[in-house]
Amino acid sequence: MRKAILVALLVPLALAAAACGGGGGSSSGTSGGGASQPLRATVTTAEGAPLMADLTVRGGKKLAAGRSSSSGATAVPQIGPKIVQTASLELSVKRGRFGETVDDARTLVAGLGGFVASSSASQGRGGRLVRGTLVLRVPARAYARAMSALANMGHIDARRESGQDVSAEFVDLQARERQLRAVEVQLLALLGKARNVSEALAVQNQLDETQLELEQVRGRLDYLDNQVAYATIALAVHERAPIVTPSQHHGWGVVHVWSVAAHGFVRVLEFVVVAVATAAPVLILIVLGWFGVRVVRRRRVTAQ
Repeated sequence: MRKAILVALLVPLALAAAACGGGGGSSSGTSGGGASQPLRATVTTAEGAPLMADLTVRGGKKLAAGRSSSSGATAVPQIGPKIVQTASLELSVKRGRFGETVDDARTLVAGLGGFVASSSASQGRGGRLVRGTLVLRVPARAYARAMSALANMGHIDARRESGQDVSAEFVDLQARERQLRAVEVQLLALLGKARNVSEALAVQNQLDETQLELEQVRGRLDYLDNQVAYATIALAVHERAPIVTPSQHHGWGVVHVWSVAAHGFVRVLEFVVVAVATAAPVLILIVLGWFGVRVVRRRRVTAQ
C-alpha cells in the first residue's frame, strides 16, 4: 500500500521534472550558464529500497517542447493565420433551370478540388424539382473563385460571408499536445520500471488518462485543420415564379369584363346541366308516380 502511495507521488514529480527540465535558472537541472543537463530523480520505498532508480528526465527540445536552455522561455512555433471561412448564397433561376444549375454547381466544385457534403431538393407543381440546397466544401485557396462563379449562375437573392480566426486556439492545442506527449513519455518510462503489479496499475491509470486527453486534442486539431483547409458554402437554389401582368388577372377593360362574365356564365351553365343530369332519374320516378296515382283515383271514381 505504501508503494502505491509513493507511485502516486512519483507521477507529479515526473511532470514537474518535465516542465522545468529545460529552464536555465534551475539549480538541479542545469549548470550556471551552459547547456541543460539531465535531471535524475530517484525514489525509494519506506524500507529504503529504490523504487524507481536513476530516472532520467531530459529537458530541452525533446521533452520540454522547445524550451531554450539559455533563457528558459518557451519557443512557440510560428504559424500563419488560421481562418475558418463560411458563406451562404441564395439564387433564383429561370423556370426549368433548377436541375441544370445544380449540375453546374457540382461540376464547378469538383473542378476546384472540392466536394458536395450534402444536398436536398423538393418538388413543385407538376412533380418537378424546383428548389433545393447544397452544402459545398471547396479548398480555401479557391473560395473566392467558387463564390464568384456560383453568383453568376442566377440572380442573387441573399448573400452572407463570415470568417472565424482560430489561430489562438490552434496554438494552444499544439502546446497542449506537446505537453501531453512529454507526460506520456515520462509515464511510459515509469511504467517500464515498475517493480510490482500495484505500481504498474497506478502508473497505467494515469497513462490511460493522459493518452485519452492526447487523442482528444489531436482530434480537435484535425477538425480545425479540415475546417481551415476547406471553406463551407451553403447554396440555396429555387426557380422564379412566372411574372403575372395586370392585364392577365387584374385588368379593368371592357373586353376583360365580358371575358370574365362569359367564363362565369359557362360555369353556371355547367353546374345547371350537371345538377339536372344528376337529378333526372329521380324526377322521372316522381313524375311516373304522380301519373300512376291519378290513374288509380280515376278508376275508383268511375267504379263508384
